[in-house]
Amino acid sequence: MTPPVKHSDTSVHPNTLSYVSTSSPSPRLSRADRQAETRRRLLDAAGRVFVRSGFQGASVEQIAAEAGFSRGAFYSNFNTKEELFVELLHDQVYDAYRELLERIPKDLSPRERLRWGAREMEERYAHRDDSWLFALWLECLAHAARNPDFRPLPATFWSGTRAMNEISITEAFEEAGRPLPIEARHLATALTALDIGLALQNLVDPEAVPLDLYPKLYELLFGGLIDPTHAG
Repeated sequence: MTPPVKHSDTSVHPNTLSYVSTSSPSPRLSRADRQAETRRRLLDAAGRVFVRSGFQGASVEQIAAEAGFSRGAFYSNFNTKEELFVELLHDQVYDAYRELLERIPKDLSPRERLRWGAREMEERYAHRDDSWLFALWLECLAHAARNPDFRPLPATFWSGTRAMNEISITEAFEEAGRPLPIEARHLATALTALDIGLALQNLVDPEAVPLDLYPKLYELLFGGLIDPTHAG
């Protein structure tokens, strides 16, 4: 599965690394806009290169060439390959998770919203449209395990999702009129741990750990904390 390619007004000319316009001339871009476009093309190209070669096998030169730029353009936007790698994953994973939270129907009860979110996670993993992204994420963790100095960068994934979940959890308990049994940030950590644990186990042993466990376990382990008076 290849990563989704962002549509633009350019295409790669056969047998070259030059981009050829496929539409009418666009207005002159500001310097900031040009840099943002360069950065976006580098990120899109990196996604394709990482899928083909993996994180370890990909080089700065490959990424720059894929985007139609020089090494200098790469280093004008990113300090290291690791920094670009993390931004690519963060851009895809964090934004997708935020979009999921924003789509949760507001007219549901807190417990129903939890159930709805768990079903959405089940559906997302079932379709695996972004399986390439999941594979890169695992490479990111493996690299972090071998390189302690790299760990603060991937840590930003979970700090971001924990912060979003912490807000949602706090609001859910306030709406239900119940006290938090533990700090909201720790419940957010538990939600993340359940998500990751199920996803990893399903990846390697889908028969023993089916995806339909998502709503069942979220309901069992967290639903009763929010509203113990109603069964799932």
